[in-house]
Amino acid sequence: MTHTSQAPTSGSPRVSRRGLLAVGGAGILGAAGGFIVGRESAPMTSDQPATAATAAAPQTYDFHGAHQAGISTPAQQHAAYLGINLQERSTNALAAVLRLVSDDAARMMAGKPALADPSGMLAATASGLTITVGLGHRAFELPGMQASRPEAFAALPAFATDAFEPGWGDTDLLVHIGSQDPLVLSHAIRVITVDLSTLARIAWIQQGFRALPDPSGATGRNLMGQVDGTVNPVPGTAEFDETVWMQHPSPAINGGTVLILRRIRMLLDTWDVLDTGAKELVIGRDLSTGAPLGGTSERDPMPLAATNDLGLPVIPTDAHARLAHASTPRTRILRRPYSYDHGMHAGTNDVGLLFVAYTQDPRDSFIPMQRRLAESDALNRWVSTIGSASYFVPPGVREGGFIGEGLLA
Repeated sequence: MTHTSQAPTSGSPRVSRRGLLAVGGAGILGAAGGFIVGRESAPMTSDQPATAATAAAPQTYDFHGAHQAGISTPAQQHAAYLGINLQERSTNALAAVLRLVSDDAARMMAGKPALADPSGMLAATASGLTITVGLGHRAFELPGMQASRPEAFAALPAFATDAFEPGWGDTDLLVHIGSQDPLVLSHAIRVITVDLSTLARIAWIQQGFRALPDPSGATGRNLMGQVDGTVNPVPGTAEFDETVWMQHPSPAINGGTVLILRRIRMLLDTWDVLDTGAKELVIGRDLSTGAPLGGTSERDPMPLAATNDLGLPVIPTDAHARLAHASTPRTRILRRPYSYDHGMHAGTNDVGLLFVAYTQDPRDSFIPMQRRLAESDALNRWVSTIGSASYFVPPGVREGGFIGEGLLA
């Protein structure tokens, strides 16, 4: 299913906003510092682990900084991913869209309404709002953009288990919006889609949710009942930096990352028929504790060499956790998944996972991992990957700048 937005009427107050930020900005690509009048930024907040947000999480995050928000900041309860295609395939149009989204993000993340927002009161409580922007492979095919493409931003190959359905593929741009409050999230989606309606079309919107934070600090679960993200690196550590952030001589790329979004339908009707022991052999972890089979707690090292009394591996050779295991930061990924429930599809519930991962180079991490999973993962009988896209997420934004501006120079 695709979602599109309609352009406002000629009398809409947003026309003057686009004239200020988009039309004028598209013609002055070199004047990065003077395109916004009266920009306001959110107050600086402390960094927190990229796990489920808690009640003590800050209400606002700063739009400006070395990295874009929404990656190392805590994963909010609600998220939306907007796949966006330009109406005019040009770098001027791309710059106009990036300027508009950057201005909207800076204001709304600070708990302030976007320019000419007719429902600005809905932005007053940001509820941990973050807005993150990525450029797709199609954006780097625009005239003048080919030389800016990071080498590590490799196109994903076809995998044996891909079962893509129309409408969930790559787009020119991605906007990821997260918030603790679904009303704030919905309002931010509306602001951005309306603001971009004369410049771009929304190809798809994928929305998801996460389990409420566990007071014990245990990792959240997905709709199959399994913990998801146990081995994630911790923000602020060398492991996190080596896993997520690109190291590159160009400031337009350095500190960026690659976002991979896979829409995975879960076949719960047949999964739920299995008993707990069978499910644990498929996953390779104890469902009640999240511990690897042969371990006692969730974060125990995975005993890949352990065997049982019969000499068989304690963790089966086709177990999901074994095949997804990575031993070094460069071969790991940061997982920030969201569950989705899209109602009925072909006579059954369309539920599953928005598998979202960040990596500094998918050629070292995600692609080898996904090949292993596609070849022999026991879980493949109960999941179907129906959509896939990947994006380069540029580094953070300086005061007065906009996302991706260095790529357009």
